[in-house]
Amino acid sequence: IKGLIRRASMSLKGFVHPPKRHSVAQLPSLGLDALDEPTPPRPSTSHPTWHRRLRQAASFRHTRTSHGAADAQLPRFEHSSAFLPMPLPGRGSEPPVIPEHTGAGAKAAVAAAAAAGWNESSSSSSSSSRSDRESGIGIGITVSTAAVEGDAAASGGLKQDTNISRVDFVSELPPELSIQILAYLDAASLASASLVSRRWEDVVANRHIWRDAFLRAKTDTYATSRPVQPGTAQGVPAVAPHVDWKKVYRVRQELDRSWRKGKAKPVYLNGHLDSIYCLQFDESKIVTGSRDRTIRIWDMHTFECRLVIGPPNVVNNPSLLVDSEGQPVHHAVLQDGTHTAPSTPDVATFPMHHQASILCLQYDDRILVTGSSDSTCIVYSVRSGYRPIRRLRAHSAAVLDLAFDDRHIVTCSKDVSICVWDRETGTLLRRLRGHAGPVNAVQLRGNTIVSCSGDFRVKLWNVDTGKNIREFVGHTKGLACSQFTEDGRFVASAGNDKVIRIWDANTGDCVREIQAHEGLVRSLHVDSVSGRLVSGSYDTDIKVFDMASGRQLLDFPKWHASWVLSAKSDYRRIVSTGQDPKILVMDFGANIDGIEMLES
Repeated sequence: IKGLIRRASMSLKGFVHPPKRHSVAQLPSLGLDALDEPTPPRPSTSHPTWHRRLRQAASFRHTRTSHGAADAQLPRFEHSSAFLPMPLPGRGSEPPVIPEHTGAGAKAAVAAAAAAGWNESSSSSSSSSRSDRESGIGIGITVSTAAVEGDAAASGGLKQDTNISRVDFVSELPPELSIQILAYLDAASLASASLVSRRWEDVVANRHIWRDAFLRAKTDTYATSRPVQPGTAQGVPAVAPHVDWKKVYRVRQELDRSWRKGKAKPVYLNGHLDSIYCLQFDESKIVTGSRDRTIRIWDMHTFECRLVIGPPNVVNNPSLLVDSEGQPVHHAVLQDGTHTAPSTPDVATFPMHHQASILCLQYDDRILVTGSSDSTCIVYSVRSGYRPIRRLRAHSAAVLDLAFDDRHIVTCSKDVSICVWDRETGTLLRRLRGHAGPVNAVQLRGNTIVSCSGDFRVKLWNVDTGKNIREFVGHTKGLACSQFTEDGRFVASAGNDKVIRIWDANTGDCVREIQAHEGLVRSLHVDSVSGRLVSGSYDTDIKVFDMASGRQLLDFPKWHASWVLSAKSDYRRIVSTGQDPKILVMDFGANIDGIEMLES
C-alpha cells in the first residue's frame, strides 16, 4: 500500500508543478526539435551525465547530408533512453527515442492491476519482454515487478504470456468482421475454432468463411497463367448461393487423400472392336477413336455408349452392336467383375467419313477434329450432332496428332511436316518443315507449337511465322509424345529411350530427367493444376509423377492387357486406352460421398 501511495504522489507532482517552457534564446542549444516542447526538469545529482547525453542526442539528430539523410561516415550513436526526461521525435527514417521512466499514469494503472490480482510474468530487467498493457504496443515500462508478482501471488493470480492479446473478437466485433477474420483460417483451424463456444461454432458455420478458405487452399496451381477459376470443370464448383462450401471442402480433402494413397476404382468400358488410339474426356463424356474406324461417345456417369460415328460399312455391320451370341457389346465391367446393364448406342454415318484408323482427336464445345491414317482430318460440328462440316487435305501420309485453339488447327504427319490451318475456314496457312523423321506429336500454347519426332528432337515453332524458335536435344531415341504446361513454361517429352525429360521452354535446358518405364513411353499428360504427370507405356504400366521433383507418386502396373496408347487425367480421374479394345476409367472419387459437388 505504501508503494502505491508513493507512486501515486510522484505522478501527481507533474500536475501540481507544471514544467516551464523554453525561451527562444534557449532553443539553439537544444535544436529545433525542442520547439514547443516542455522544458526538462533539472537533473538530479544521481544523473551527472544527463546534460552531456542530451546534447549528444540533439547534435546527432541534426548532422545530415544535403538530402536530409544522416551522414554515412558518422559513427552510430546508441541512445541511453534511461536519462532522457521526454521523448525525442524521430527524424527521417530514425525511430523516436522513448525515455524509460515516463508514463506515470500507465505505471499507476499497472500497479493497480497488480493489486487487483493481475500477474506480470516478465522480468523488469528485460525491456524487450515488457509490454504497455494500456496501449497494446511494445513500449518498455519500469515497474517493480517484484512487488507486482508478490501481490499477484498473494491473490492467487495465474501467470500469462503478456505478448498474447486475449480478446474474444467474435463476441466483441460485428459478425461481418468476425467472418472476414475467420475466413483466413484453413480447414483444421476452422474445425478447432468451432469448438471454442456455441457462438464461435455458429459464426464458423458461415458459408462465406468456408468458401474463402476453400478457394484460397484449393485454387493454387503448379504451372498455369492464373489460379483455378470456379466453374471451369477443374474440381472447383461455380460460386452460387446453394453451395455448401464446408461439405465441398471435406469432399476435396478426401479426393486429395485418395490421390495420395492411389485409391482408384477401375471401370472397363467395352464396345470398340480394335485398338483404341486416342481419347479425350470431361466431367460428362468420353470421346474415343479406334482402329475400327469409329468414333464413340460415352456417358461418364452411367458408362453407357451414346453414339457411334463411322463409315456405312462399319456402322451397318451387326457385329458393331451385338456379339456372335446376340448380346450387346457395349457394357462396363466393374472392379468386382460385375457387368453394368448393356447399352445400345445410336449410330450415325455421313458421306464424309474416314476410310482408315482414327489416330488422334480433340474437341471443345463447338467442334470435334479427328485425324486418320487416310492422311486427312475431318472437322465436325458438336452442336449439330457431330455432323461433319469440312475435311482438311494436305498431308501425304497418316495424320499422327493434332491440336487446335480459337484461331488455328495444327496437324502433324508421318510425312515429316506440320500444317497450320485456319480454324474457321479450313484454309491451309503454312507448312512447317524441319524434322527429319515422322512428327509424332504436336501441341499448341498461345502462339507457340511444340512438336516431337522420330529424329530424337523436340522443337518449338512460332505459329504465326512458321519459324523454328528453339530445339531441345538430349533424347537418344525416337520420341512419341510431348506436352506443354498450361502457362507454356515447361515441356515434357518421352519416347523410345524410356526416359521422361522436363525442359525449360524459355532456355531449352533440361531441368529434370525421369527414368520412367521399361518400354517405349507412348503417352504423356501434364496436369498443370496439380503438377501431376501421367505416363502410359508399352510396358502396360500407367504411372504418375510429380513434375516439380520428378518423384514417382503412383504406379498401376498391368492394368491394361497390352500396350498403353493414350492416358489423360483431370482432378478426379485417369482415363486410358490401349491395344486391347477397352477403355480404362480410374476414378479416385468413386467412393466419396458428395463427390458430384465438385462438378461444374
